Amino acid sequence: VTQETLSGAGLRGITLRPYQLEGVGWMRDCALTGHGCILGDEMGLGKTIQTISVLLLLKRTIKHTGLFLVLSPLSVMANWKNEIKRFTKSLKVLSLIGSKEEREITKNKLFQDIKNIDVLLTSYEICLRETSFLQRFHWSAVAVDEAHRLKNSQSLLYTELIQFKYDFSILLTGTPVQNNLKELYSLLSFIAPSIFDLEYVEEFETAFKNLATGRDNTNSDLPQLLSPFLLRRVKSEVMVDLPEKSEVILYAGMSELQKKYYKAILMKDYDIFSTDGPSRNKLNSILTNLRKCVNHPYLFDGVEPEPFALGEHLITASGKLHAIDQLLSYLYKRGHKVLMFSQMTRMLDIVQDYLGYRGYAYERLDGSVRGEERYIAIKNFNEEQDNFIFLLSTKAGGQGLNLMSADTVIFVDSDYNPQNDLQAAARAHRIGQTRPVKIIRLVGRNTVEEIILKHADDKMRLTNNVIEGGQVYDSSKIVASYRTLLLANILKFGLEKLFESEERYVIYLILGASRNGRWIVEDKTPKPDLETLSTNQELQGTVNHFTSMYVYEGRDYSKGASDEDVAAFDKMVADVLDEVQKAERTLRSDKCPTASVLGDLTSKKRKVLTPEELEQRRIKRQEAAAKRAKLKEEAEERREQERMKKLEKLWRDNGYTSKRVNRDDNTDEESGSDEDSVTSEGEDSNCRDIQYVRGDVTRPINTRGNEAVIVHCVDDYGFWGQGGLFSAISRRSCKPQEEYELAGQMKDLHLGDVHLIELDDSSTGQDAKHSVALVVAQTRDRQHRLKPVDLRALGTGLLSVALEAKRRKASVHLPRIGHSTPGFNWYGTERLIRKHLASRGVLTSMYPFITCFPPHSPPNPRL
Repeated sequence: VTQETLSGAGLRGITLRPYQLEGVGWMRDCALTGHGCILGDEMGLGKTIQTISVLLLLKRTIKHTGLFLVLSPLSVMANWKNEIKRFTKSLKVLSLIGSKEEREITKNKLFQDIKNIDVLLTSYEICLRETSFLQRFHWSAVAVDEAHRLKNSQSLLYTELIQFKYDFSILLTGTPVQNNLKELYSLLSFIAPSIFDLEYVEEFETAFKNLATGRDNTNSDLPQLLSPFLLRRVKSEVMVDLPEKSEVILYAGMSELQKKYYKAILMKDYDIFSTDGPSRNKLNSILTNLRKCVNHPYLFDGVEPEPFALGEHLITASGKLHAIDQLLSYLYKRGHKVLMFSQMTRMLDIVQDYLGYRGYAYERLDGSVRGEERYIAIKNFNEEQDNFIFLLSTKAGGQGLNLMSADTVIFVDSDYNPQNDLQAAARAHRIGQTRPVKIIRLVGRNTVEEIILKHADDKMRLTNNVIEGGQVYDSSKIVASYRTLLLANILKFGLEKLFESEERYVIYLILGASRNGRWIVEDKTPKPDLETLSTNQELQGTVNHFTSMYVYEGRDYSKGASDEDVAAFDKMVADVLDEVQKAERTLRSDKCPTASVLGDLTSKKRKVLTPEELEQRRIKRQEAAAKRAKLKEEAEERREQERMKKLEKLWRDNGYTSKRVNRDDNTDEESGSDEDSVTSEGEDSNCRDIQYVRGDVTRPINTRGNEAVIVHCVDDYGFWGQGGLFSAISRRSCKPQEEYELAGQMKDLHLGDVHLIELDDSSTGQDAKHSVALVVAQTRDRQHRLKPVDLRALGTGLLSVALEAKRRKASVHLPRIGHSTPGFNWYGTERLIRKHLASRGVLTSMYPFITCFPPHSPPNPRL
């Protein structure tokens, strides 16, 4: 395949590299051969553009003319759609995403215009929800991005996709092997089920099981077996011009507070040490608590001192955060941009507090951030130089994102699966990166994290043995290359020395030189001799010695059989607890959170306070609560200012002008709100009543020749509905729908807001204007299902409508708000209409169904 061939097929705006052209040709050959393929290129080598290119080639062939299905994580769907539109002129893409109502519209569009649509793009989750719909089609090709989601052949996604009808399948993954050979076999079975039958997975594992350890060099059949189905290239082979990536592992010590809790966590369930088969759940629980302790003790409830306030205590309480503070100070002064990953979102919360305390500008992305907010955060970080650091959770931010503006990646903690960390690091080290990239991994010294790191190295060995450069090497070469890689490219230093020496010199020694915001690859700083490092206690004695998470400070807390060990353990307990038996019962209680128990380790007699001391304590607590409330309010104000600043920039960039009604907060909201207020002399009493009118609310009557405002309730999602009043308004004018959907895109829809939009039709035949007031009174849940009308938001919106109507001397016309919605409360709604509109003297007309007269009220003669 040549560039000219792809240009003739419709590729534009990009020139593929030689290895990418080779990949496109290989995938095309797989399609012509009649089996699927696994494109296993290392992260950042352009698997997306290679797949788009092969889809263009397949579209030209008779056999594969038809629909292509592309599945990807939700976070990268926008990237797929943008690249298809940017680099092709013949592939028409449609996204199946959003709420059930939105998906129904997309499905109808697909049926109506199927001949003009080439690619249907959707996520894993939507694919599972719409399985029955997607199975109706015979797909020319199915492409699955981040295909390691299919590593388990028993998973629901795997079992559903395997039933789809398709001619060709493409699996894209930078990590074809993550844990074991069974996962690789699942992928092979997906693309070629007739060759790799799932019944023979055990035979496959048995045949090549020694690859994980590198003991067998006779498996010359495996390269030949994999080559027709799996293609993998790594950056070091095909991207000689890609800036270098280096990794530094920094060992951080622990504060005294962390050591105290680390020991106490080990003691909490020490009774299981004497059993032969401890509970796996208990071990996992202890392991999780140990990892939390190593990160920051404030991750446990009740540990952070009260009153809660930002300060140096946040940094000194954790050895890791102390190290982060030193690192970020060094990186910020030298103009670097940083990605910081953590497994724990609560740890990100603590780091976020720290960044605010130090005044660093940052963005954040985790599982709670919605898709459109993710796009804005990524755009701001890449385009604004002032954004110094991007906080990401490894799970949510580790796949498919392009964050090349950063040249430094910091892992606060390591993933059990090293491939996930590789995926995360590839957000910065990828095609287009022009600066060397530094990976910094923080590890707690002499803690359980060293064991996790060792196990991660073992998993990486399996991947390197099975697939590296598209082939299997001899085991002797594997062991030698692995040892060289470990010693030459991963430099391990003890961070305790950081706190004993001058900051600038030590960090320079650890991280290497930096100039003008770029890491210097050719660093002349003396490095530790590799031969010395290979026999150093730091590499072998420290890492290999820790085969159990219960080893701490040279003592193994998991062995309780000998009298000496029992005596030593009891002594450690006695040093911490005054009453051992009482503490054991408390600490072993599953009902008590670890931190809340450990926070009361020492038993002290409570001092009896005098009334004056009690009063002083009460006053101090009130002052502390007031201070916390003030700090919280100030933080909320800062966040709101930052949000508005980002919104204003978004609005300026898109030339957007808000139609939102700005209600004067100083207006006396209670004036005229009493439904029983006396009508002033000479005033038409009907102005204080709701007028029930038969007719079409979109064609107001009884306007008395003045402007008319038509009220309609919408949600804050920005999706214009179908049928009912939505369609009736659209028949008069498409402007309300356009303005509403634009407001949704511009993040300008909030509960209680009112957007006033003038109708641009001339059907009234009068000079009076007709406008639509869209009251944002509903929202949606996580499944995008519409929630009931929020009466508080509705009341706020109706008040804004009333004030604007009085200013314009306009009448207000409403449908039966909330009818047929979940939890419909007409009487509460009617009361709000009467309170905020009719009782204020606004001419208010209701257009209900015939049976919906107000209770105990005679029919209006105008009906």
